Amino acid sequence: MERENVAGAGRLVVLVGGPPELSGAYRLPDERNADLSRVVVAYYGRHQRFAPTGESEVVGGQLVPVFRFVYSTAIAE
Repeated sequence: MERENVAGAGRLVVLVGGPPELSGAYRLPDERNADLSRVVVAYYGRHQRFAPTGESEVVGGQLVPVFRFVYSTAIAE
């Protein structure tokens, strides 16, 4: 895994694809914990959208869901 943003209290997921800086373990902000049908990350003026793969990886001794990049959209003003 290239990057691990694992500090904090949010849910841990693994992001695959999309901007290289987002790939790897990623901790979701608390307000985004409830809905794991998709993951949306704001990054440089765009929403990077990831869908669940149904797979899991072990990160820091825990099994976490894997999400694959699908597309990005501009953030509306």
